[in-house]
Amino acid sequence: MIKKTILLAALMMLVIAPDIEARTADSTDVYMITCAPGNESYSIYGHTALRIAIRGSDFDMVYNWGIFDFSTPNFVYRFARGRLDYMLGAYSYSRFLQEYISEGRSVWSQKLNLTTTEKERLFLLINENLRPENVKYRYDFFYDNCATRVRDIIAASADDTVIFPVKEKSFSFRQLIDPYQKVLPWLDLGADMLLGLPADRKASVADEMFLPILLRDNFAGTVIVHDGIEESLAEPLETVVDIPATQTASKAWVPQALFWLIFAFVVLVTFVFKRPGLEKVIDYILYFIFSVIALLLIFTNIFSEHDALHLNLLFLGINVLIALLFIMMIAGKKSVKLSRLTLTLSLLWFPVALIAGQGINPALIPLVLTIMVRLFRHCSFGKEL
Repeated sequence: MIKKTILLAALMMLVIAPDIEARTADSTDVYMITCAPGNESYSIYGHTALRIAIRGSDFDMVYNWGIFDFSTPNFVYRFARGRLDYMLGAYSYSRFLQEYISEGRSVWSQKLNLTTTEKERLFLLINENLRPENVKYRYDFFYDNCATRVRDIIAASADDTVIFPVKEKSFSFRQLIDPYQKVLPWLDLGADMLLGLPADRKASVADEMFLPILLRDNFAGTVIVHDGIEESLAEPLETVVDIPATQTASKAWVPQALFWLIFAFVVLVTFVFKRPGLEKVIDYILYFIFSVIALLLIFTNIFSEHDALHLNLLFLGINVLIALLFIMMIAGKKSVKLSRLTLTLSLLWFPVALIAGQGINPALIPLVLTIMVRLFRHCSFGKEL
């Protein structure tokens, strides 16, 4: 991905970037460029681009499928709906490096072992991608991003077969992104809260290349067939910019610790202090917050075009009936039966998610338990309805 600070420059280059001519293929080198993860939410997964340099000329361009614009109207809504467009940009390699040096991020390069014919086909595909009607594409984090675009265009350029390495152990999409998200624990919690069962599907070797670092590592073990002979697709990795990653103490425990403290406080208020006025205030706060979360889960499950957000079983633990109870609370009405039904659905969340194989962020457990305590308080167990 790329910062908004260079968006306008990149867009200008979209207009003036020259086509790559097929006749220059025999004097052209193609490189896959990988950039280390950054500190911003949109950069923690790293970045991938293609570099094309024509020997004996000033042509040295980067083709970057990771350009987006924060100023896009309704940016967050469009992203949540799965209707955010990214675009391909072409600009100088030197400018590309300057951006990542300024961010303190390492950059690696792998020269790709392509024949002249394969380079010609690659140039045609890139030029086609740069056409105004094709320069934008519908972004999908797992299946169509800056890394998968590079993976696919290289595979499409091959004369014969590209053979990815074989791995004994595979991981789910959720497991693959977790290590990158630990640097931003609240983002990690938000992602785990919204991702559904599709994110728990085991990723193949090709699938896991949606992450730039894994694309880089897998390309190192990928072979390409030329005239019946298997050859390495990528030459040995070269470090272009070497900036050690800043080591910061992990704060992945913070959301979980905070939610357990809130849970303990709610338990004390509910079963020890028993102060009706304080309980009422807590109910208004909790029911409002959980109503918002429940409606968000309904939105992402039903209306988002991101498949990875569908079939999210957390909609049981934090279900939409909480919002109905909140409305009734504001109206000064009580519903013991509805509270019992809501509590029952919340109780089902953990075993159902466990059986279905959905990953659960540890911080979600005290979060759901907190609303369950207040639901239990309104269930009037042991009393006649």
